[in-house]
Amino acid sequence: MAGVDISEQINGLGGIATSSELKSAGFSAGAIAYALETGSIDRLTRGVYCAPDVFEDDFAIISYRWCKCVFSHASALYLLGLSDRLPSEQHVTVPRGYNPKGLKNAYPGIGMHWVSSELYPLGETTVKTPVGNTVRCYDAERSIADLIRQRKRDGADAQLVRDSVTGYFKRADKDLPKLAEMCEALGVRDELQVPSSLRCARRSGSGRSCRSTWR
Repeated sequence: MAGVDISEQINGLGGIATSSELKSAGFSAGAIAYALETGSIDRLTRGVYCAPDVFEDDFAIISYRWCKCVFSHASALYLLGLSDRLPSEQHVTVPRGYNPKGLKNAYPGIGMHWVSSELYPLGETTVKTPVGNTVRCYDAERSIADLIRQRKRDGADAQLVRDSVTGYFKRADKDLPKLAEMCEALGVRDELQVPSSLRCARRSGSGRSCRSTWR
């Protein structure tokens, strides 16, 4: 019965739970081991468990095992619906000085981005993965600012830039003052370009179709 109870507990937490969450709920290490042996729960990674019907979710594994990792750049754009391209390599941002032990071994191609403690929390939010698990991620404004910064520093995929930026400016919930603040904080305020479609919309209401200035 202990295994059934643990499975119900995990389902109540969204399908994934850490060992500390289970122990806080009153389940001993022995009860967790028994549930694993009987197949009532599965282990996603060390210290992270899921219900048997939960598909393996790399977003959730990274978020639960390396708790300071915040999904950013191409990964954030995908999770936010600003890109329909599942990244071939995950991207996360962490504070300087944090060493996510074992992450590079588990995900050799992962893109790591270290930032100052002041920039690290800016724009942090939570989103649902395609599987339905909750993970930490930067919001749309921070993610667009990160993309602009990446484009300036290292270069970024031109198609990803065009699609994500154009898609953002089409969103009804866009927050342009917040985007400007994020770009200012990341040192790319001068690189922020408002699509010509918005500039046209501010004119006399001609309704003309205008192209984005992004290339």
